[in-house]
Amino acid sequence: MRIPSLTRTVGRRIPGQRALQTRQQLVGAVIELLAENPYRSVTVMQVARAAGTSPATFYEYFESVDEVVLDVVGPLADKTAEQLADFADGSWASEGVYGATRFVEAVRHAWSDHRVVMRILMAVAAENDPRFVQAYRLVTDPVVRALRSAAEPNMPSPDMCAAMAHSLVTMLASAAAHKGADSIDSYEKWARREGLSHIVYTSVTTVIAY
Repeated sequence: MRIPSLTRTVGRRIPGQRALQTRQQLVGAVIELLAENPYRSVTVMQVARAAGTSPATFYEYFESVDEVVLDVVGPLADKTAEQLADFADGSWASEGVYGATRFVEAVRHAWSDHRVVMRILMAVAAENDPRFVQAYRLVTDPVVRALRSAAEPNMPSPDMCAAMAHSLVTMLASAAAHKGADSIDSYEKWARREGLSHIVYTSVTTVIAY
């Protein structure tokens, strides 16, 4: 798990309690706006208005909307690592589909409150923005490691194991980031979870040979 750094303003000052509340209001405003608007269309003026402050105040804490999104990545990566800690050795795969279901649920719990951030990380990382590529890797690395540990005995090479793990991570991240994920009913959520669990289980336990 990464070592958290002190929160600072753009001018490198350590903010007080009131300033931290303002900063959090700005972060919340960005996430709310991004939930309903295309990423590139959200402006600092809109964020300031939604947070009940001014663009000048925004720039005291962040240099851009990009920076706000990246600021959320650290806590999200920590939460992902915490949720996946018990799956790191890959032994969950020996529990059959039940183990895969537990794994999928752990990933879902880690990412379910950050659908907007996951969607943006995937989209901007796909454009090869190095900041977002690094952020996406930071968030998904615990999932990749758990998948690789489970699949390694059945794979003919580390490269194939890595490719499989990254493909599954893309699938899980896409499911977590889907805009309609929060609105589908309980049966559909169950069916989606079961489908993902079977795909994960089959992928990590199938013996592949050249």
